[in-house]
Amino acid sequence: MHPTKLYVIGNGFDLWHGIPSSYAQFKEYVRRSDRDLFHAVESYLPADEDWSDLESALAEVDVDSIIDDLGHFMPAYSAEDWSDAGHHDFQYEVDQVVQHLSTKLTARFGEWIRSLEIPTPAIATKRLNGIDANAAFLTFNYTSTLGDLYAVPYAHVLHIHGEARLQDSELILGHAWNPAQRRSLNDRPDIEDLDTRLMEANGILDEYFSRTFKPSEQLIRENQPFFDQLGAIQAVHVLGHSLSNVDLPYILALLKVPSVVAARWYIACRSEQERATKYDRLVSLGVDPKRASTVLWTDYLA
Repeated sequence: MHPTKLYVIGNGFDLWHGIPSSYAQFKEYVRRSDRDLFHAVESYLPADEDWSDLESALAEVDVDSIIDDLGHFMPAYSAEDWSDAGHHDFQYEVDQVVQHLSTKLTARFGEWIRSLEIPTPAIATKRLNGIDANAAFLTFNYTSTLGDLYAVPYAHVLHIHGEARLQDSELILGHAWNPAQRRSLNDRPDIEDLDTRLMEANGILDEYFSRTFKPSEQLIRENQPFFDQLGAIQAVHVLGHSLSNVDLPYILALLKVPSVVAARWYIACRSEQERATKYDRLVSLGVDPKRASTVLWTDYLA
C-alpha cells in the first residue's frame, strides 16, 4: 500500500527536539577539536558568524586569499634562496588548505554528527503528536530521530544525505554549484605567461569545487524508487526544513510527482512572524497557492 502522507524533514526538526545539531554547535566542536580546520574555515569560507551558511559557503571559497596567504611559498626563480627542492612547496600548501576544507571538514562533520545523543521516548522532553509512522519520510538529517523517538520503520525513511547510525554510510556535506558549470581558474587570457606553480595550484583549487559539490541529481537517480512510490500522496508536511537553494533539486523532484503537486502542503513555522515568508517560499517553488498552508510547531502538539 502506497503512503498518503509525506514528511520533508530538516535540521529544525532535530533542533526542536533539543538535539544540539546546529552549525553553530558544529563550529564549537571544530574550535575545540581541530584548530587548523577551524582556522581554514574562518579564513576562507563566508559561512557567517555561526556557520549557518556553511554548505553554500563551500562554493564561495576565497581563492584569492588562499593564493595571497600562501604566496611566500612561491618565491621568484631568481631569488637567492631559490632551490629546485622547493618547486612544489606552494602547490603542497594549497593542497593542504583544500584537504582541510573538503576531506577533513567532512570527516569532522561525521564525527560530530555521530556523537550527538538522540532522545528516546523515555528521556524526550517533548514530542510531536500525530506523526504517521506509515508515511514516507524524506529527511535531510543524518540522525536516527524518526526511528528512535517515533518508531518510524527505517524502510519508510530516505536519508538522502547519509545515515549516521550506519558506520559505512557516507555523510554528504556540500554546495549546489555544479563544477561543470563554472570556469576553470586556468581559463584566463594570460595562461601562457602564468607561473607553472600557480597553474598547478589553480588545478588543485578547481578540484576542490568538485570535491565539495553535492551531487543532488545523482542522489535522486540512485533513490528513484522512493520518489516512484509517492503516487498516492495527499498531504506533505515540511518540518524544520528551510527549502533553501542548496536542496532545491530534491524539492523540484518531488514536484514532478503529480500526486505531490496535487497534495495539500503544510510548512511548520516557529512563530506567527514566519508565516508569510514560509508561505511565499512554498509558492515560489511551484506549490499551488491554494494548496499551501502554514502551521505553527505548537499545532502539532494539539
